[in-house]
Amino acid sequence: MKVALIATDLDGTFLRDDHQFDHDRFQSQLDQMNANGQHFVVASGNQLQHCIDVFAGIHGELTYVAENGGLVVTNDGQVLHESLLTRPVLHELLTMVMTDPVLATAKVSLSGKRGGYIRPQDNSAIMQYYLSNIKIVNDLMAVDDHIYKATFSWPGADANAHAALINTRFKGRLRATVSGGNGLDVIAPDVNKAQGLAYLQAHWQLTAAQTAAFGDNGNDLEMLREADYSFAMKNGILPVRQMAAYTTTHDNNHDGVLRTIATLI
Repeated sequence: MKVALIATDLDGTFLRDDHQFDHDRFQSQLDQMNANGQHFVVASGNQLQHCIDVFAGIHGELTYVAENGGLVVTNDGQVLHESLLTRPVLHELLTMVMTDPVLATAKVSLSGKRGGYIRPQDNSAIMQYYLSNIKIVNDLMAVDDHIYKATFSWPGADANAHAALINTRFKGRLRATVSGGNGLDVIAPDVNKAQGLAYLQAHWQLTAAQTAAFGDNGNDLEMLREADYSFAMKNGILPVRQMAAYTTTHDNNHDGVLRTIATLI
């Protein structure tokens, strides 16, 4: 098996439920991947800076497909691609969510080039974990930044049902996809992790036959389809496990990704 590109989601996949991973084991694997000329790609719905913070203390080539594919950045900081939400459509989305009786209880955040934006009432430990350089604002409509993604969450609610409402209203203009922790990411309609991965495959002149990818949730499906060595996590949702070519032998809390990477390097 000759795999030249290994891409992985973070939450529910590479990371344990406590948001940690075996640093020593991964550093050893990354050293080997770098020596082999293999590329390691972090493909996450999360903000770029959050992804970078997760790997603080790790040394070697790390490339990022952040914001569900809305931002692709190489190890040396080169931006290969970025896709933004237009202000009029973003404002229409925020208005819909804030006024709809079913959606109005949402906790809301915006992920931008200069930081993450939340309202005072939405500030929480979980928001502080997922966002870096947080800016508390009273009016999300007034935010002046390049916005890659809007994220919504409804504690105890079915995010899939809410995604269907948004996708129906904004068909062809926005796309809502369920991410880790029952959150809902809303991004530009042509954005997904597969698109971000494709930029890197072209950049490195690699094919799906040389690509391995790991995921657990709905926002990983497109990416897994672009990798011949697609791995669903043992703890992944059923559609991901049905679609992927393989399933890891261990879940995210038992180093499912790291154990599989050991067979790829």
